[in-house]
Amino acid sequence: MSKEQLSIIDKVLEYVSSPFRLFAMVLMAVLTFAGYFVYANQELLIGAYKESKKIPSIAEDRVEDAAALLFKQSGALVVAVFKVNSMFGTRVLHRAYGKNGRDKTNDGLDVGLFTQNAANNADVVKLMANEIPCSEYRSAQSEMGLWYIARGVAYTCRISVPPEPGRFVGQITVGWASEPEDMDSTRAMLQIAATMLSRSKQ
Repeated sequence: MSKEQLSIIDKVLEYVSSPFRLFAMVLMAVLTFAGYFVYANQELLIGAYKESKKIPSIAEDRVEDAAALLFKQSGALVVAVFKVNSMFGTRVLHRAYGKNGRDKTNDGLDVGLFTQNAANNADVVKLMANEIPCSEYRSAQSEMGLWYIARGVAYTCRISVPPEPGRFVGQITVGWASEPEDMDSTRAMLQIAATMLSRSKQ
């Protein structure tokens, strides 16, 4: 090292004579690095932000309408609407409805996307492929499943929101005491409800 470099190091060491000054210097270095990182990658960060704005989301102002449609047209016992984040593997209950109206008991409950339950995982794969999995519901697949069973549900159907392959940002689960007589009509109602949750009224 040259004498000039040694002189600079000596000055820095003299300045850092207390723990507070050391902390301040480390903090300034971290902030400087963070500022440089943001400046150097500003196009990437702006692009990521713009792309995140294109990701669809549930039209929250239409959840009540979609649930009412399913109760009226399909004779459902329960309707549950979930917000899904495939990237983080979360499926969070947004709203749940029974015959007597909204039930807030489990609002905000994350039941997970893929779990240790094989039947659930098979249904999630079908939802991602824009299928409508329907089957008997004999045992709970999650904490929400206990809620379904307590309300007399023995048959369920699920649909993704929006009802398009690869754009899985929400899920509607509908439960009945037994398999609906007209499954074609029931699936059509599910498609309509999922489309309603894809488009805001505004």
